[in-house]
Amino acid sequence: MHQAIRDSLKTGWVVIAVLAVLTAVEFLVAVVFDNTAILFTLLLLVALLKAWLIIQYFMHFGQLWKHVSDAWYGMLIDDPEIDREED
Repeated sequence: MHQAIRDSLKTGWVVIAVLAVLTAVEFLVAVVFDNTAILFTLLLLVALLKAWLIIQYFMHFGQLWKHVSDAWYGMLIDDPEIDREED
């Protein structure tokens, strides 16, 4: 197997392991804390971290970010004067 594929698979398994650990942390936080504000804050932080890991490593959003930012830049910084000059 090529080294790049091996590294990619290793990264995927590490991320899966981290997600499993974070799920266990969520469970422990839910069992240990009675204060609603602390419980909500900690669970929200863990959920956001898990969401970031999934988006970054399994949805490959990091690879797409340059293209997405270029598209948004083109839509948001659209100058009507330039459009009229092109016509």
